[in-house]
Amino acid sequence: MNALSKPVGTLASPVFEKLERDGIAVLPSLLSPARLQRLQQAFDQALEHPQFNTWTGYEQNEKWRRLVENVLTLDPAAVQLAIHPLVKSVLDAYIGPEFALVEARGWETIATKTNFHGWHNDAWFHPSVTNTNPREVKLAIYLTDVESGFFSYIKGSHKERGAARHWSPAEVAAMEDRRENVKGPAGTAFLFDTAGIHCQSTPVLTKRNVIFFNYHDPAVPLQDIDVEYGRYRPLILNAGFLPPLSAEDKRILGFGSALGAEVGKAVVGRGVTRRYPMIHDTLRAAMKLRLEIQEMDRQRRRVTGKLARMLGGRAAR
Repeated sequence: MNALSKPVGTLASPVFEKLERDGIAVLPSLLSPARLQRLQQAFDQALEHPQFNTWTGYEQNEKWRRLVENVLTLDPAAVQLAIHPLVKSVLDAYIGPEFALVEARGWETIATKTNFHGWHNDAWFHPSVTNTNPREVKLAIYLTDVESGFFSYIKGSHKERGAARHWSPAEVAAMEDRRENVKGPAGTAFLFDTAGIHCQSTPVLTKRNVIFFNYHDPAVPLQDIDVEYGRYRPLILNAGFLPPLSAEDKRILGFGSALGAEVGKAVVGRGVTRRYPMIHDTLRAAMKLRLEIQEMDRQRRRVTGKLARMLGGRAAR
């Protein structure tokens, strides 16, 4: 157990205790109905089309889920959630005083009966630091009512820190009495330790929208695959969405972080591995062809206009 860096507030104390004991804790309401509605609308707008060239929208790496990156740029409510006083108090006690927000992204899960996700616990830090057992916590908030496709967690499994992997249905069935399912209306929020065994349940009868904020100590070295794919780069923020920030808020969001700058340099210097290089190259070629056609049309109109002016001048004489 981590030593508490400072006393946990009265409201945060039961949340911290449950997170420490079970690895998961449902939170009281963090957003007013009006702020939640604005965040829902902004998230839905990002899901209108895939991101490409000048379009901003969603990314898709699998059939059943659509990914919205950089949710702190969608609406001020996302920033409010990320640095909510209750969340900060619990994470300071649970992770330690150097915790920071390292990722802010959301998912739309399309209605399906396919069990595409499976039970797993997350991997993120480099094997060289396994003995220190660094902690990582995610804050999740539902943006839709969730009665199916809900988040499930095996309570206490965060203390059984083996290698991160996928878990078979038979293995999980033996732990069924420790399973906690998080259902609820839009706005339901919870914290969970990513070392614990968890999944998105199936079937998903109606679409599920959820945002995840990921927190850990950014000084902990990352596993190679996360470096390869460019995860945990410095956060992208909308200056117009930022409230007055304390020194702690700025640290949590990565303002002036030398660690964040180093990650950015590594990505710029090395490049990021593409998931679908053939598709990316095909789309780039199609875009290049479209721009060439556009330029040819511009040149044709320029020449046609010039000839028309020349012929018109001769007819006048």
